[in-house]
Amino acid sequence: MSEPAEQSNNPRSDDLWETTDDDNDDNDFNVRHRKQDLRPVPDRAAPRPGDALWGSCQNLGLRPERFVIMPEDEERHGSKRPDKLTMNLGLCRLVLLSFASEPGQVPTEVNGQPVVVKMSWSTDGPKPDPNASWHHLPVVRILRAYATYGKDQYVTGLNIFPEIRLLANDSPTDDFSIEYFIRPIDPDMIDFSPVRKWMRYCQENHGRGCWRNHTLKELNRSHPIKEVPDFRCIDVEQGCLVRLPQGARYVTLNYALEQPHALESAEYYNQFPLTIRDAIRVTKEIGMRYLWVDSLCIVQDAYKTKGAAIKAMDMVYSASDLVIMAAESSHANTGIDGVRPGTRGAPQAIEEIAPGFRLGTRTRWQDSSKKFPYNKHAWTFQESHFALRKLIFIDGRHIFEPESEISNQALSKTTFDRDDIGQFERLLQEYSSRDLTFQEDVYNAFAGVSRHLMRRLDTDICHGLPNIYFDWFLLWRPLSLQSRRLSNVSGCPVGPSWSWSGWTAGSWPHMWDWYNRSINQIDKGIRTGTWIIWYQRRGHDTTEFKHLNRFNDEKDIALEPVFDLERRNFYGSKFEKKRFGEEIDCSQRKPSEVVLKGMKPPTYVPDILSHNGGSGFLQFWTLSVIFRVAEPTSTDSDRGPPDERKRLGIFGLDGKELGIVKVQPDWLEKHTIGEEREFILICDGRNKRAKHVSLVDEAPGWRYMVMMLEWCDQEGGRHAKGSVAEMMYAERVALGSIRKSHWQKSLAPGPVWMEIILG
Repeated sequence: MSEPAEQSNNPRSDDLWETTDDDNDDNDFNVRHRKQDLRPVPDRAAPRPGDALWGSCQNLGLRPERFVIMPEDEERHGSKRPDKLTMNLGLCRLVLLSFASEPGQVPTEVNGQPVVVKMSWSTDGPKPDPNASWHHLPVVRILRAYATYGKDQYVTGLNIFPEIRLLANDSPTDDFSIEYFIRPIDPDMIDFSPVRKWMRYCQENHGRGCWRNHTLKELNRSHPIKEVPDFRCIDVEQGCLVRLPQGARYVTLNYALEQPHALESAEYYNQFPLTIRDAIRVTKEIGMRYLWVDSLCIVQDAYKTKGAAIKAMDMVYSASDLVIMAAESSHANTGIDGVRPGTRGAPQAIEEIAPGFRLGTRTRWQDSSKKFPYNKHAWTFQESHFALRKLIFIDGRHIFEPESEISNQALSKTTFDRDDIGQFERLLQEYSSRDLTFQEDVYNAFAGVSRHLMRRLDTDICHGLPNIYFDWFLLWRPLSLQSRRLSNVSGCPVGPSWSWSGWTAGSWPHMWDWYNRSINQIDKGIRTGTWIIWYQRRGHDTTEFKHLNRFNDEKDIALEPVFDLERRNFYGSKFEKKRFGEEIDCSQRKPSEVVLKGMKPPTYVPDILSHNGGSGFLQFWTLSVIFRVAEPTSTDSDRGPPDERKRLGIFGLDGKELGIVKVQPDWLEKHTIGEEREFILICDGRNKRAKHVSLVDEAPGWRYMVMMLEWCDQEGGRHAKGSVAEMMYAERVALGSIRKSHWQKSLAPGPVWMEIILG
């Protein structure tokens, strides 16, 4: 490998096709790249004056044959994990470019400790099971680089585990192994012929099953034209919007709902935003005729039509043959790099080691994608989630897997394990971490995923929380610093304080972490660990309320159990009247008919996710206690992502710390440490993972989860204590936990069974 010369160009890896296919049949793939099909190698790969191999690189014994695993080699007989980091290398130009777009972007030291590049031999090849990340048939060797400092701590901010591979043109063999090497690319623009060939192969060899998304099978639907009102696409041949013919195939592009009214003046093609024009060109290049673009194909000024279309996004993306993901496009006129001549950007990094022996860098597209807008926008979450096939444009290239990775099944069979609650919690966590330009879209951009979630869990949803396990979904924690999600128009809260939808930045539902991943186990546990009967008010100026419907309304409503307030809890199990002892009368559990007189509480964004939308204000009875919050006496041992929230101790009658609550810094700026605050008991829960216990219910460490409140009065004032009788409603400040016996250590006036209106 060459020593550093002048600053070099950005690294570009070979073209890859990203697909979610999960089975490989290497024997039936007859259409392959051969060496004669490869592009010529650009002259810039030739050595530069003064180039020479580092001594450490010379010791590796590099030659083209070293990068191919022969049938007799030991590695051919099974998958292989990367070797230990035993090779310390100098910072040659190719190694530097594998980590960053410019060599100078790699630091020479971190925290005063020198950066050392280490490297290991690894292998690559066809992957029979994409869910086993390291399992593959080894056919080629690659060099994987690691930038470390100190005791093998990885340098952050760089590409993660970049790879150095042999140039396909220099492969000593002419079989399918060349698919796993670096291929020269057109420096001017993207060549779409491989995409056309692979889509044609898939259509001709895999049958109709490969073109039908499992989500459509589950929903028992075949095409959005049947359910999406006025479903239209761009006909790229005729250059106009058309109502799609029955069963027609189409491609989707989603980005533009972040830009309302962007197309109102687009009377001619050249007035379309550049990203749409480029997507039209991509659609033509890959041999497709119809393109669906959200902002153009949804009638923006028709409220009912637009609302119905937004709710059907799961079907629109699932029925699409291909989703175009413009990962680098930050707005409508960014365009898609590499689609038009001269837009591909800097050339790929290829270095000549010896005549007929050249190496190049390959970075994972997932590493690059983190810095681009696509993975940050809320509106792009659904298309990525439901896509049958993805054509990803990033760093001036389009992404696809090697040809031998194309299979005849669209989605991994284990993508949604029916007995894994973590799969559903992850949806809320990932979506809540995305950014919205218009905060009022918090439910719109989640509508398709929510419908999928509702169907899989067989539940209704209330402002983003599945009702089936409402108590435990209510125990979400912030992933980072948060603030209330406010309307772009009115400045009022968009969602209730008790839901992740009412806060910006990510939220972390984590029952799988402290309880169990098994939905069957959670079904049993939540029945015995809860007591609140959850109701939602219909409005602020009415006495009407209704209990949350735990089941999906698409089912027969007769299946919904009748709440026997004398004997049952929200989940149908026997109600423990003496949970809090003889001194606490828990008999009152049905809300009173109260109107919040003289108040104008916020009106949240309509809950389009629910079959039974209400005001977003919960009304219920539970135990209220008073504790003092002050500097903690214990150390931080909580699980979960670290953040900058302020950790406070919860103190009771004896002055000892009973638990911990973490508050946002902006809240703390307005309050004094040492105040007495009101808490309500929510349900049984944990603050640590149960370990080495077969029956989680029997594990030690179960506590009462408590919510610290702030009460709002008629004049907009906020108070540490309050009541519905005083025409006040409460909001969530933070979540904590206490030992089960510690509710008795409440400060004056002591524990009280109280009615709560929570907004």
